Amino acid sequence: MRELAERRSHDLIDLARIVTWAGSAFLLVPLALACCALLVHVGLRVQAVAVALTLGGAMIISDVVKLLVSRPRPTVEHLQHVTGFSFPSGHTTQASAFWLSLVFAAHAAGASPARTSLLAAAASLILILVGLSRVYLGVHYPADVIAGILLGGGWAAYVAFCARSPEAEQRPAGDPLIVES
Repeated sequence: MRELAERRSHDLIDLARIVTWAGSAFLLVPLALACCALLVHVGLRVQAVAVALTLGGAMIISDVVKLLVSRPRPTVEHLQHVTGFSFPSGHTTQASAFWLSLVFAAHAAGASPARTSLLAAAASLILILVGLSRVYLGVHYPADVIAGILLGGGWAAYVAFCARSPEAEQRPAGDPLIVES
């Protein structure tokens, strides 16, 4: 952590401060509300509820685990204002839960395998970048980020598993994200 902190550049610091927003509740909550509204609008109510439960649950789980573990933050300069404990990274827990819940929702709604794979790749890239940004900004250890990704991803998978319906598993794959009038 100290070696990384000594080699920070202003351009990468600015980029990390932007990228880290993809895991911030200040961005994800309104984005989740918009996604849920869109899902309800196209008739995917179960997926809308799953997205909302996934993000809300991940926020609560992250806070509870932080209190249970009580790991102090890294002893380097924090380039972003933070409070509370370090483990797990709340940003990566939230990002993992939210972005993966959208992938699971698209899959459950019958999105094509190609579209689902593309969404999964985009979500994975976002998770990696958010995690790297949290370490680069000096507010988390790499283990905090890995734990956040696993915790949020595991929660998203659990909610998606609970939300699946037997009828949806027998439905032929289509593209529910294209609304026909």
